[in-house]
Amino acid sequence: MRHPILAFILIAYLALAALYAVFTPKWQTPDEPAHFNYTRAIGETGRLPVLQIGDYDQQYLEQIKAAKFPPTMSIDAIRYEAYQPPLYYLAATPVYLAARGAGLDATVLALRLFSVALGALVLLVAFRIVREIFPDDDWLALATVGLMATVPQHLAVSASISNDLAAELVLALILWLAIKRAKNTIRNSQFVILGGILYGAALLTKTTTYVPGALLLIVADLARIQITKSRFSLYALRTTLYVFALALLIASPMFIRGALVYGVTDPLGIARHDAVVVGQPTTASQIAEYGFKRIAFDFCAVTFKSFWAQFGWMGVLVNDRIYVALALFTGAAVFGHALYARRILRHRDSLTSAQWWCIVLINLLLVVAVADYIAYNFKFLQFQGRYLFPALVAIALFLVIGLRELIAREYQRLVFALLYVALLALDFVCLCLFIVPQLRIAN
Repeated sequence: MRHPILAFILIAYLALAALYAVFTPKWQTPDEPAHFNYTRAIGETGRLPVLQIGDYDQQYLEQIKAAKFPPTMSIDAIRYEAYQPPLYYLAATPVYLAARGAGLDATVLALRLFSVALGALVLLVAFRIVREIFPDDDWLALATVGLMATVPQHLAVSASISNDLAAELVLALILWLAIKRAKNTIRNSQFVILGGILYGAALLTKTTTYVPGALLLIVADLARIQITKSRFSLYALRTTLYVFALALLIASPMFIRGALVYGVTDPLGIARHDAVVVGQPTTASQIAEYGFKRIAFDFCAVTFKSFWAQFGWMGVLVNDRIYVALALFTGAAVFGHALYARRILRHRDSLTSAQWWCIVLINLLLVVAVADYIAYNFKFLQFQGRYLFPALVAIALFLVIGLRELIAREYQRLVFALLYVALLALDFVCLCLFIVPQLRIAN
């Protein structure tokens, strides 16, 4: 039964995400012009762009955002993403080349739909991840994927030109591989080859994947050693070292180019980026102006809202009643998960040793994503819940387990079906009543 339901969830996701891609006004998702210009630079010149002083103009960016990106204001100078690892943009370039003859609007739509397709792959991998952890619980996997597919903010990000979905996909694949490794259902040679390719892809996709991807692979090998009762030694971890060696070999051309372009001490161009984005608000300056308590409160409130539904360049909020309903939904799920955690800790034998390690892995992804988000905000003021989406599979599973803990078994399927329908309705409401009316340019 799971396959027709999973197919329905995927089809509904593709339809909704396509609607978001079509009807969200051009450039009205964070950083979309800069991501587009990166792809366009490769398509038009055949070379990777280089981040230069002048590629970020805070004053002009605020002006064009306030004017809602009118055709009379060019986005050509918005190029501050040019330092990013190139894999997503190289993969998107054939889409750009195939669509550019149809005009700018068609090209933007084609690139957005490319992201939508990546999002569908994320959902498929998420289903397999949950099934690997709980092989006899199809409905848990379906509910997790159903929640992931209907978070309005995630739909908006999925329907934009961005490397975010590529990073999510690579991390999800690494998590899947790590779970298989922890369960000892994959041979050493397979782990080395697949792990090396996937972590190499992570290195080439986005820097936010570096730490979580590496930790997942390392902890997975430690889990395998514990489960198989092997003697721990550095030699026992040699396969993980081979994984990283292969990954570095795959990504070495990018690091060599970065060292030549940005300097040996800055092969990823991060120092160049920090020097270019002069004028971007920093957390220290905002604390100095408004105080720590105000910034801490804003961090929590805006993170919550922008995880669920805060669109455009963070300027489109939905009705407060919607946020209250989402807060109640989230609070109930967190409370339920606390009850679930207490129950399984009291009855540890309800889960196998392999399942416990899988739970460690998926929670590790969540913890690292949260830590990375907080750490980034120590430098730049970026209260955007979308930065937690690399761990969306972990968040969705966490919430679903929590909600299920509060619902009697005979009503669980009905309640989750109703919640799924409610979230589908919310997705339409967000698009039709908030995104389109507030972001379109008045005639």
